[in-house]
Amino acid sequence: MVVTTSVPRRVLEALKGIGLNLYERNLYAALLVKKVATAGELSDLSQVPRARIYDVAESLAEKGFVVIQPGSPIKYIAVEPEEALERLKEKVRRDAETICKRLEEIKGSEIVEEMKALYSKDIKHIKPYDFVGVIKSKEKIDRQIRSLMNKTEKHLHIFTSKKGLMDLLRHRRLLGNLKSKGIKIRILAPITGEIKHIVNELKKVAEIRDSSKIKVNNSKFKIFDDKHILMHLTDDDTEHSQEVALWAANPHLAKNMFLPLFEDLWSKAKKI
Repeated sequence: MVVTTSVPRRVLEALKGIGLNLYERNLYAALLVKKVATAGELSDLSQVPRARIYDVAESLAEKGFVVIQPGSPIKYIAVEPEEALERLKEKVRRDAETICKRLEEIKGSEIVEEMKALYSKDIKHIKPYDFVGVIKSKEKIDRQIRSLMNKTEKHLHIFTSKKGLMDLLRHRRLLGNLKSKGIKIRILAPITGEIKHIVNELKKVAEIRDSSKIKVNNSKFKIFDDKHILMHLTDDDTEHSQEVALWAANPHLAKNMFLPLFEDLWSKAKKI
């Protein structure tokens, strides 16, 4: 009898969402039903191959979902769900602290210089169009924007939509840091009364003009130091499963194509 077929799908999806692989979530689901079982019983109940039961159970024990009972045969005991989740949370926290500590140690060591040397070697021979990537999801796009802002040294030009303008508030601190370094920030966006408070907030860190009359207000792109372009490929009027953007580290594209476009739009926009 396969008991995982009787487990609600949303339970299995939730277990997947916290990092359990297929075999782990099937085995734990089987144990939730059985409570205590041998390797042979678990294989029958979960459809996990008998040869994999031992390492999958060890992994679950490490994560806090299973207790292994020594004996002949060895038995596996399900940890009560709330306790299992709490144990996993503690493990994730400990692991994250350990990784962060290792990252700081590496950042402060000579290893970083060695890595930078490897990256810089022969980089001039890399074709410009090789430094292009498609970025999917708001979280990853925001991470790329933060990364590019941290590298910006001279100016940042932003052409965005009303929604994009509101999204910029998430980067308010970084924009403020850029301004304090004397970096020029210009933002083009359609301005309406309902977002006036957002405009007033962003005006503290950037020069803003109203693009309402230009009729391309769903387009969004950012130019970082005439070196990097980030162009959003999804608009605000269509429902999408995820946001998508195109990033290019291409000075020719940034300076000779997008910058003239931005300057033309800027000249046509209304000063506020």
